[in-house]
Order: sequence, then C-alpha cells, then structure tokens
Amino acid sequence: MSKMIPRRSIDTFRVQMDVTVDLYGIPCTLYIPSTVSANVAERLDPYSTPDDYTQDDYTAQVFIEWKPGAKRLRKLGLHTEDEKPILSWFGRKATHLSGPFVGTKVDVDITLHSWISIQPEFVPGEYLGEEEFELVDVVVPENMIHDAVIGKGFKLAPRRVNS
Repeated sequence: MSKMIPRRSIDTFRVQMDVTVDLYGIPCTLYIPSTVSANVAERLDPYSTPDDYTQDDYTAQVFIEWKPGAKRLRKLGLHTEDEKPILSWFGRKATHLSGPFVGTKVDVDITLHSWISIQPEFVPGEYLGEEEFELVDVVVPENMIHDAVIGKGFKLAPRRVNS
C-alpha cells in the first residue's frame, strides 16, 4: 500500500462511492466478458464481433456524465483535443441476472470491452437510437495512486456492432 492514505479511509470512501452511485445512478444491464473469451476476441481484433465474447449479465447502477467540461477532464487527467468523451462511474457491486447465482449481489471486476445497456429515456438527443455503450478506456484521476482509487471510472462509446 502507498501509505499516503490509510487503508480504512480508502475503504470508507469506496463504500461512500457505492452509496452515491446507488442514489444518483441510473439502472443498467452490465455485460462483463469472461477472461477467456476476451483473450480470444483480442486476437481477432479488429475483426471481432460481440458474438466472439461470452459474458456474465448483471444489473447495476451507473452514473454517466454525458458532457463533461474541459476543466473536469483535466482534473481527471484526460487531456483531449476535440474529443468529448462520455464518462461513467460504477459501484463495486452488481446483481447476477443469469447462471446459478441469479439475484445474488456480488462484487464485480469490470473490465474493458464490457458494455452496458440502458433505457432510451436516459439517453440524450445526440445519441438518439443508441442504447448500448462499450467501456473503452479506464479513468483514473491524476492524483490517485493505483491502490487508492476510490471508484471505477470508464470512458464510454456507443457500441458499433449490436449483438
């Protein structure tokens, strides 16, 4: 551990982040690909399709920043030119939708190439017709140390190929 922030404080902040996402987030279906299918699909890249992945389905809460400002992006360590990314924040827990653990709330390890499906009423006008978004990059604030990251932040992009 970095010893810059006590572990108990980090754990408390993480619980608080989970509560915040639960309160202010929107419901989504979260699809996390298995490690094996992600490795196979990575070898096919750029020719991989959603059918190349096997995934676990969860229901979760996500907080989405559709139009973050330049100052906010710099604070997160994202220095972009013309790109205006969509930022998302997840809690650490989600509820299984399939398999033997249906309805069980578990800790999840969200990875790149995971994707979410949200209800159309939560999507702003410029993304009209898009309901699925892929997690394309990890967002770690500049001033955070790897073991002191409080929340799981990702850049989202509309999925190019629907399953």
